[in-house]
Amino acid sequence: MVLTQATAAGAADGRQLATDTVGPSDGQSWKCTSGSANGQACFAPLGEWFRIRDTWADGFPVVIQWKFFDDEVSPTGAVVRQGTIWNRSGEAAGWLYVNKTFPESVPGITLKSVQFRACSGDYATDSISEGTCSDWRIEAP
Repeated sequence: MVLTQATAAGAADGRQLATDTVGPSDGQSWKCTSGSANGQACFAPLGEWFRIRDTWADGFPVVIQWKFFDDEVSPTGAVVRQGTIWNRSGEAAGWLYVNKTFPESVPGITLKSVQFRACSGDYATDSISEGTCSDWRIEAP
């Protein structure tokens, strides 16, 4: 028998809805996606914040698809955690925020990274419209 313990960060994986209209108050260095006319997603390594906005008033929600890699847990480079963060509020809502928790890299010892992109999709089925996605962006938490 294997016992696992859910953590706050682990429990927040999978599908989430971005509803916070206010993000971190300090000066963040946001790393943002490009290449999608439908939405834009950004990640701030300090505090592990995501933000997403709809950039086209077409009636479809936008979504951040994210993956977390940790060579300490998976030396083969497999995805350790993943999920989606949805914005169903439309273009007029502007940026919506979600805070995550990821372990940080230790230079020369461990390597951790977050890969993310912005897409349109169907919230009800948690499906992504592949042709609407930005390029993947990779950042260290």
